[in-house]
Amino acid sequence: LALNHLSRSPSGLSSATTGALSEYKVVVDLMTRGFEVFRATSPASSCDLATLKDGKLTRIEVRTGRRGKNGTVLASNAKHRADVLAIVLPDTIVYIPLL
Repeated sequence: LALNHLSRSPSGLSSATTGALSEYKVVVDLMTRGFEVFRATSPASSCDLATLKDGKLTRIEVRTGRRGKNGTVLASNAKHRADVLAIVLPDTIVYIPLL
């Protein structure tokens, strides 16, 4: 896993739109797994999403990623204060515990 800066979305969408779509993909994935999911309402929030399941609250930072030529997962390395990093790839979502 390599966290590198990704500049432009390959789809041609703005980075804000791409980021929002990635967040919604994570929301759908987590809801289908039985989590309650809450979205941040401010761009200055400490995380993008929060989940609640079995009494446990978890903060999630969402990043849009891609695979490098050797299969390595590439994503922005922006600082975050979350418990889990969710990297959204075209075919899957990779969840990395940060604690």
